Amino acid sequence: MCGLAGLIRLDGSRAEQADEAVVRAMCELTSYRGPDDQGISAIGPLCLGSRRLAIIDVSPAGHMPMADPTGRWWIAYNGETYNFHETRDELERRGVHFRSHSDTEVVLHAWMTWGPACLDRLAGMFALAIYDSKTGELVLARDRYGVKPLYWTSQDGRVLFASEIKALLPHRRGNRIDLQSLSEWWLYRNTDAVTPETLVEGVVQLMPGHLARIHGGRVRIESWYSPLDHVNENEYRRLSGAPADEIVNEVERQLDESVRLRLVSDVPVGTLLSGGLDSSLITAMAARHSRHLTAFHVSVTGYADLNERRYAEALTAHHQIPFIPMDLTPEAFRANLAHVTWLEDLPLTHANSVAYYLISKVAREHGTIVLLSGEGADELFGGYVWNYRRRLRLRRLQPWLQRLPPAVHEAAALLVYAHAGLPVTARRFRELLPPTIGLLDRYARADAAERCEAAYGFIPDAAQRDVMGAMLADLGDFLSPLLRRLDRTTMGASVECREPFLDHRLVHTAINLPLEWKVGKRADKWVLKQIAMRHMPKGLVWRKKMGFPLPLADYIAPLATRDFFVGGFCEDVLGLGSRGIERLLGDWRRWTFGAFGLLTLEMWGRMFLMGESVDQVADRIATLERASRGSTSGPSSR
Repeated sequence: MCGLAGLIRLDGSRAEQADEAVVRAMCELTSYRGPDDQGISAIGPLCLGSRRLAIIDVSPAGHMPMADPTGRWWIAYNGETYNFHETRDELERRGVHFRSHSDTEVVLHAWMTWGPACLDRLAGMFALAIYDSKTGELVLARDRYGVKPLYWTSQDGRVLFASEIKALLPHRRGNRIDLQSLSEWWLYRNTDAVTPETLVEGVVQLMPGHLARIHGGRVRIESWYSPLDHVNENEYRRLSGAPADEIVNEVERQLDESVRLRLVSDVPVGTLLSGGLDSSLITAMAARHSRHLTAFHVSVTGYADLNERRYAEALTAHHQIPFIPMDLTPEAFRANLAHVTWLEDLPLTHANSVAYYLISKVAREHGTIVLLSGEGADELFGGYVWNYRRRLRLRRLQPWLQRLPPAVHEAAALLVYAHAGLPVTARRFRELLPPTIGLLDRYARADAAERCEAAYGFIPDAAQRDVMGAMLADLGDFLSPLLRRLDRTTMGASVECREPFLDHRLVHTAINLPLEWKVGKRADKWVLKQIAMRHMPKGLVWRKKMGFPLPLADYIAPLATRDFFVGGFCEDVLGLGSRGIERLLGDWRRWTFGAFGLLTLEMWGRMFLMGESVDQVADRIATLERASRGSTSGPSSR
């Protein structure tokens, strides 16, 4: 697990010392991604850099950038290939001799042997750069679901690429906000999913399941994987006709194998245990394969109704696993908010990103370098009641709703819009709002959702098609910022996080599993709960889902003030009206998540586009916190 960076001159001229200095600076800016080793290599027009977090083969033999024995092929690699042992065995049978025990060398020789087709063989998470010095072609590639990041930009005849946006910005001129992406972010709080653009104009992400070929002065993007291609009518029919115990056994076997593979490591492994179903099941299954597992947990101090510690403790006691909790306080949240916003490269989508970062630091301090998480289970197995089950009900109600008189429709719409504070008296407002929302991301999400639903065209029930398509779309949309959160917060603490639910073989089973096993009559995530019954106490399986909520209103109360925005990004760069900001802040507890988004956008803009340091923004937060304490301790507050 590492961070990578590099640049290539598009005219083919040899990289200069100044280019090496750029790549070195990019690597050093994200040194937390790889504190164990650094390497910079110049090969013709390419300068390639790596920061290494040693997980597999921690010896110097795993140093990167890595070349093959002839010096023709070079690789910088960020990620893990969990099935590298079987791939290595196959390559050895073909006569390949290895000089290390690292998965990086296996990936390099797999590419040399099979080319891009080798990616289909790899079970893992990765972003990589592979260079053929004979042809001069550089290939950048990213894993199936976008677990590991990769960004690139082109300027002054060079393509620069890196694991994080922040590494690129100091080496570009005229960094400014991408207004199209900002509009998309305002609505969805997500610019990771369906388009390559980022919040910074000219900085592009390589999309999940894609590769970029850079050769002959051009950048050509190709798709090498899409989950839609693995929706299979025959597989759906097979699973539809299978008895319940056979379904449960098959999913359990695949999940268990995925967990087992993700425990392969030359450094200690633990789990992120919230106490919810998904992380508890991963922890319980991991305990079967490892005697040295440690579970790490975040407790929300002072809020009993949000605290899942008792459930996490019950699971670890049942399996006799060491349990290390961390108490999250409002002060710790605010003290780390600026730093975590900087780590994430975007304004925070989820406030609990701060908790993920802090618990990853705790894991690192206890010597645990690898963590397993339960990410992906909700999208694959129907865990979002507010989305999938509600969607199913509404779709089945739709024929009845269409029979309502137009006047009733209009009255209902007016009531909903008025309650949300939207301008219901504006001319044609109700007719204009839906297409306007679609246009904010160029209909990209709508198009993706339609393609996903169409993939299930063989399902006769329209409501089931709709929900299955929504779950498939969320595998690329809703999941994307969650994966960014995991990567940035764990790597920010120099810890690797692995997601067993996102093994592509398990994913392919899940997306072909009939809805009744997920959101049907039985229960939400029914098949996972049946598996969990075999590994966990019953009381932990069937309790109500909590997610990972924080008392956000209390946490941001000292910051929800006009003073935070004075002379800053939202007003001076974006040109947002001060009266509008004041109106939002005047009723911010009603719109807590909107206020939080505005706060983190302000922080992000100050650090990424206005040149303020993390410490400067953190000091601003601390000043407001001190002022808040003073205002609540005087006579008027008694």
